[in-house]
Amino acid sequence: MAEDRLASLIGDIYALATGPGGGRGWPGIIDDVAEMVGAQTAALHLSDPRQQRTAVLAARNLPADVAADYETHFFSRDLFLSRQDSALADHTHLSQEYLSEAEVESSEFYNDLLRHRMGNAFYAAHSRGEMDDKMLVLGLARPREMGPFSADQSRLIRQLWPHLLRAIRVEDRLRSSQAVAGIGFAAVDELAIGLAILKPDRKPLFMNRTARRMLLDRGGPMLQSAEGRLRLQQPGGDALFATLLAQATTSAVALRSGGSMRCGRADGRLALALMMMPFRPEAGGGVPLGLGDLPVLPGPLALLMVTDPNARPNHLADQVIAMFGVTRAEAEVAASLATGLSVEEVATQRGVRLTTLRSQVQSLLAKTGTNRQGELLRLLLSLPRLAGPEA
Repeated sequence: MAEDRLASLIGDIYALATGPGGGRGWPGIIDDVAEMVGAQTAALHLSDPRQQRTAVLAARNLPADVAADYETHFFSRDLFLSRQDSALADHTHLSQEYLSEAEVESSEFYNDLLRHRMGNAFYAAHSRGEMDDKMLVLGLARPREMGPFSADQSRLIRQLWPHLLRAIRVEDRLRSSQAVAGIGFAAVDELAIGLAILKPDRKPLFMNRTARRMLLDRGGPMLQSAEGRLRLQQPGGDALFATLLAQATTSAVALRSGGSMRCGRADGRLALALMMMPFRPEAGGGVPLGLGDLPVLPGPLALLMVTDPNARPNHLADQVIAMFGVTRAEAEVAASLATGLSVEEVATQRGVRLTTLRSQVQSLLAKTGTNRQGELLRLLLSLPRLAGPEA
């Protein structure tokens, strides 16, 4: 019976670590562990031995005020942990094996915490394992009247602990990967270029905010079906879009340089520029990118890049001042030229003489190390850009 219960609990542990969460979570797991091995109280905590601090992650029969006092005061005075052999990491320690009853009875830890606030907890089992630079600890305790943990109970704890430690390590790595991915997605959302990763059936796996704004928002040139498929509203353009997607996702004909097209707009502004290319992310050595034992990313995929020639460079004047030491007036001239205006148009816009404007352009050439106005524009348009504020 005990073996069946242990196997079921191990399955629940891995399901919780790799699943979407919810349910009773780790507190429920700790409840089940305590019941299986006959512990009255239990706590799972992550400690920093160097800082002498810990944080309780889940507990059974441990009131919040007691847990808080343990974290802030009693952890550094925990007799059971301090007397364990620190060389035996990833092991389970039973207090009756290394502490006498007299030592427990005379300790501050027992008299100030265990005896009066934790139901006279007297016998303990602790399992420890490293997690990066911290230590994960499972503490189980029984009152004095129940006696120490039996041999069978000790065996169950020792059999369970490696699985619990491994599962929490897996969960921690998955959460870390998800956090890093979230940071990456947030960064990509700040780019001025639109990016989307498409499957052959036109469904996007990912679209950054700029791509959605250019293609789908506010009367954009694309529509997205209820099933998630993208299509251009202009039939001729959609046919070309389908061809480029098919080429990018068919390995036999895919060109690494990709294919390009213009995407016209109903409002008469300059057309968006779209580029479609094969996309197959790989880890080192050409191995398809995945997360450990999880499935690799689906393929084949296409990377869609979108630019808007109508977009004004965002904060360009401030960039030019910071990078080249130009004056505010010169930087504003540079920003106006980068929008496509001629020297004459910029002079009219700014209400200055043409000779004054040309003198400012010459100063810009000298300070940026460029020789011609076309070279200056190429430099300005190559500077890193962030997406502008949404209208």
